Amino acid sequence: MIESENTEDYSASKDRNDSWIVEAIWGHRIERQPFSALLLEFLGMAEGMYRQGKLLAPTNPGDNPLYTANQSLQLRNILFNNPRMEEILRDSQGDDESAWAQWVETMRANASMGKNRSTDFSYLRNHFDTFKELVNIVRLLRNITIDPGSERQWTTQFIFPVGPAALYEVLLEKGDDFERTRRVFTRTGELAYLMLTRASERIRNRVIHGLAPSLASNGSRNKLVLRLLSTDEPDRGPEKGGTYLPYKSHPAYDRMGEDTAAILELGLPDQDAFQYIQPLLGFHIYLYGIETANHWVGDSNMPPIICEILAPRSDLVRKAAIASYLDNDGLGSQAVRKFIEKTAFSDPSLNALLANDDFDESTKKDYLIEHLAKTCSLRDGKNFNAPDSKTLIQKFHSFVDQFYRGNAADGFTALGTGCGLISRRGTTRYRYAPTDELLRALVFANVSSPIEESAFLRRLYQKYRIIIGPVEAKAVVRSTLFDETDFKKNRDRLVQHLIGMGLAQRMSDACTYVINPMDKRA
Repeated sequence: MIESENTEDYSASKDRNDSWIVEAIWGHRIERQPFSALLLEFLGMAEGMYRQGKLLAPTNPGDNPLYTANQSLQLRNILFNNPRMEEILRDSQGDDESAWAQWVETMRANASMGKNRSTDFSYLRNHFDTFKELVNIVRLLRNITIDPGSERQWTTQFIFPVGPAALYEVLLEKGDDFERTRRVFTRTGELAYLMLTRASERIRNRVIHGLAPSLASNGSRNKLVLRLLSTDEPDRGPEKGGTYLPYKSHPAYDRMGEDTAAILELGLPDQDAFQYIQPLLGFHIYLYGIETANHWVGDSNMPPIICEILAPRSDLVRKAAIASYLDNDGLGSQAVRKFIEKTAFSDPSLNALLANDDFDESTKKDYLIEHLAKTCSLRDGKNFNAPDSKTLIQKFHSFVDQFYRGNAADGFTALGTGCGLISRRGTTRYRYAPTDELLRALVFANVSSPIEESAFLRRLYQKYRIIIGPVEAKAVVRSTLFDETDFKKNRDRLVQHLIGMGLAQRMSDACTYVINPMDKRA
């Protein structure tokens, strides 16, 4: 998977990057972001490609798919930069003309639309019979604000994606205009989109068939949003791209695609499927991260994920879940070191020069800096201020590990906690302890007809390497952390949990069956 024939180099500029190591392993780029931003960024790119007639068209690592995203400044001003609307309605005491006039003038004076865009919102008088009707629609849309109470700026607040007009990119006010920023949409959602473009054709077609209706502009909820705009479509920014996914093929692509397609095929109304797709996107990118790292370390398998179903007190399952998380968390740093060894320090000419006493340290350092710039795109090697080549190598390793820890590693942890796989509930240490939301999404994605509990656990293990019960644990968990009784209790807690969530039934034959109440085929 990690061999050169399965990768292509990044086609855009690397000049803004201090090096190109973490990006070459996992992509450009994975960083911490609000978890809700993952789905919104994914859908934003999907919608932009849908408008071009290229939804989930196949891509390769060397491609640079470009798209335009909505900016929707009228909508955002009305929803999030409009604090006096309720006050104006209340003070008007039923005088509709007075309310319209005062509100339109208030928006003319206070709305922020940037250069060359009008702050005249009087067009809304032709879209609504009364000012109160407008206020009611605004209330309705404000009620589906994502992450309410987060105290974000109005340009970084979002609503649930009830249609393509409700999708827009992150902007920051800059002087009297706006600029695009990657502080909230950090490209992770775009990576998720690219992963699906490289799934098999059969799976891509299933996802396209299920996703396209939610991106069409003729939905009733989308038309409701469009009533707040002066034109038939939202305003859009310039083209953007530059996201990079290194591998042509990867087990994660079909795995993510299968689960996404399965959720979309449940036939849930409108965009209700998105609440289950969101945790699955984060879950699958996290799996992609540790599986890729494991490949670089030399193991082509997915590393095991030992999960605790929350217990009232600590036992060996909890200790195993903590150890499992720590083992997998450490894979990334090992992968970075392996990449450096393979890409930079396996070069015979470099090693020969560094070992040759005929060259002074200044010459060795200069050669090494040039070599690292060529192989790892190191931008400022001279800034390490190392007295000799050996110290330079040490500082380079430290720099790369620090960069990985502060960026991709932190991003993967955020994905794991955001999707509900990783938790510190009941303890001070991270471990694998799936939430109800993630368990529900996994059931919906994997169960189409009643399945016996042991078969469900086997499926979780075979597909994701998730370990919950004693059968799967016995073959994988090291003996010092394995106790059959503790893992049986863990399995039983899962069963009781699923029964309480309406996702399992205990039958008269004393067997428990996991069920998917959302699947019409069940």
